Amino acid sequence: MGLAARIRTSPGGRRLTLKSLARRGAGAVHRRLELEGDAGAGDDPRVWPPSDARDRLLDTVGGDPLTALATLRQRRLQRDVAVGSSVVELSLDEVEVAAQDGRTDRWTELECELRSGDEADLAVLGAILAGRPGLEPATTSKLDRALATDRNPFTER
Repeated sequence: MGLAARIRTSPGGRRLTLKSLARRGAGAVHRRLELEGDAGAGDDPRVWPPSDARDRLLDTVGGDPLTALATLRQRRLQRDVAVGSSVVELSLDEVEVAAQDGRTDRWTELECELRSGDEADLAVLGAILAGRPGLEPATTSKLDRALATDRNPFTER
């Protein structure tokens, strides 16, 4: 199983998120492994605080150094909403990625993550959103889109 590690920096500190690259599910609703933990200071995960995410990362990379594949700048507006008997986290992300040659790609993305409750409620929300003009499910991850920016000569400047 392929994994991607993300370090998110915010005023609250640095967080490591380890995600599987494989998505399971149909349509806009999918599942994947996601582990989180504190990233601590520096780029050496061996000195970060212990967590399931850090331990899995070390098991995967061994002693090899980490390499940044992409840098994304993101502004996030986040709210929890009740949907049926469930709690869903809505995140509206304004994302910008800069390619090595200076080209940029920008987009806005709405994510809905089930925090507690029944996955059927998430599917109901997905169906409501699918009926809204101008909204369509993302077909790639933010990482895939960022990596494509470096390869796509037609991305906006």
